Amino acid sequence: MYDPIFDLEQTGVQIHYYTNERKRYPVHWHSAIELIFILNGNATIIIEGIEYPVISGELLLIDSNQVHEFRYERESMMIVMYFSRSYMRNFVPDLDQYTFCCAKRVLKKEQLEAYLRICDFMKELPPLYIIQIIGSKIKSHAIAMEIFFELVNHFIEKKSEMKKTARSNVLERLGKITEYIDTNHANDISLEDIASHFCLSREYFSRFFKKNMGITFTKYLNQVRLMHAYQDICNKQDGILELAEKHGFTSYKVFYKMFHEVYGCTPREVRNNGLHL
Repeated sequence: MYDPIFDLEQTGVQIHYYTNERKRYPVHWHSAIELIFILNGNATIIIEGIEYPVISGELLLIDSNQVHEFRYERESMMIVMYFSRSYMRNFVPDLDQYTFCCAKRVLKKEQLEAYLRICDFMKELPPLYIIQIIGSKIKSHAIAMEIFFELVNHFIEKKSEMKKTARSNVLERLGKITEYIDTNHANDISLEDIASHFCLSREYFSRFFKKNMGITFTKYLNQVRLMHAYQDICNKQDGILELAEKHGFTSYKVFYKMFHEVYGCTPREVRNNGLHL
């Protein structure tokens, strides 16, 4: 599960090591630049509606504020590295004028050498994490900065002012919409209700949400409900059906099916076995 990255603005870089047991991480986004390196297994990462299959030994970059989702066929191990854009402006003052793109499926011939260097840097990190020698954190941070050097020299593109403004407006609206959904997820929110709340037509809201989130409003709403229900199942002793209803599920069949698809087990197994994924 993703660890909180609340102190990223103070550290500039964070490195996490994950073994994924669940099958999916729901749609989300954040201001950090995220770099994922698959140690073993495979994953499909959906960035703004586009699927990027990633296998062992490959990496993928997710730029700031890009809406993304993760799917796994089986248990995978990976390194996830976060870079704070605001912190990195200390080294690259005009950083916000650029977008990052680093994915094997869109790799240009002249970028291959730098891509392989970054992969090699990533492979140096697990031994430092396992052995924990004196200064291993210093070395890990130094490697992360070497990686960022490669990224800013080989995997950036200048933003156009028009695109920056348009994207900012979209993110501002999405932020308000997702905040409203999170606050009201337990209520019976129809597509008509939420579109009306934001003074939009049902058709326009539906198209806007699907285009920018990569999934339908109803599916996203149920994912939010599922995450809240999961936390309560792990931490409270109320009945599972009661908790599902508390967080807006009117059909236990839908809740059970989604739960198994995302977590790869039943709600009862999570509670009985303490599987806090």
